[in-house]
Amino acid sequence: MLNEETSKPGLDWRWMALGLLALNIAAGFAFLFAEPTVETEVAEIPPLDASVNQPQLVNEVVTLATIEPTGPSCYTIGPLPTLLAQQRGEERLRPFVSELRRRQTSADHDRGWWVYLPASNRSDALQLTRQLAEADVEDYYVVAGGDMANSVSVGLYQSIDNARNRQARIRSLGFDAQMEVRREQIPQFWIDYRVEPGEDPPWRFILRASPGAQRMTIPCFRESNGDEPEPIGA
Repeated sequence: MLNEETSKPGLDWRWMALGLLALNIAAGFAFLFAEPTVETEVAEIPPLDASVNQPQLVNEVVTLATIEPTGPSCYTIGPLPTLLAQQRGEERLRPFVSELRRRQTSADHDRGWWVYLPASNRSDALQLTRQLAEADVEDYYVVAGGDMANSVSVGLYQSIDNARNRQARIRSLGFDAQMEVRREQIPQFWIDYRVEPGEDPPWRFILRASPGAQRMTIPCFRESNGDEPEPIGA
């Protein structure tokens, strides 16, 4: 009995040794038959083609924006409301520019909404005025000339609502009142000038004195014998 009990611990150690040996053998087989690790080479990125536009950094853009122009620049200021405004603008610019020209254009201007009675001749127009007077209508007159000669005007209004109210009232009295927009040609004045690098004409003062006027870039020109500036390179 004593021999059997004393022999059991030795058996346990032998079994443990055999188990460890089996694990080492299995690990060795797993290492030998495992797939080898393939290292992927990173390809070098080729440089960008010089012809391709590349983005610029913010500091580069600011630097380019502040570079002084190397040649003359040309501008126009307008439309100026009066000939006097154009003359004063020329006086301000003249000492600072190398070329300067004044020019004038025209533009349609809406005077408002016109309410009138059509008439075919002077006699019919006078007959309408007598009828208007009998109906206690005021503020009318006969158009003397132009495309609407002999028409009887009964009002000119900036507001279309006021014009419609006037038309409705005249029609309620039995008259064939018509309404249309009245337009006229108004002159507009401009100053074209060329400025050399480093010069800064006082153009802002001209804009402040003429609300609605703008300064815009135009192709450069040189003085010519005609009424309009002649572009450089024409």
